[in-house]
Amino acid sequence: MSLALTLAMLAASLGVCGLAWHMQRRPRESLDPPLPIPWTLLQVVSVVVALVAVAHLVTLATGVPFKGRMGF
Repeated sequence: MSLALTLAMLAASLGVCGLAWHMQRRPRESLDPPLPIPWTLLQVVSVVVALVAVAHLVTLATGVPFKGRMGF
């Protein structure tokens, strides 16, 4: 992936994370049924995507790919 695509993915995932955070904390009417969107799950997935994008940015900046714990 290119640097521009990685930065766009990072920005989009942080935006979704911020939206999910806002939607979780907004006040609701007592009789208003909740929406079928699981905001907590969406926030967790977007944080994981942001962490992967940051890791990829580090590999792009240093030129050395990350290796797992097993060495491959």
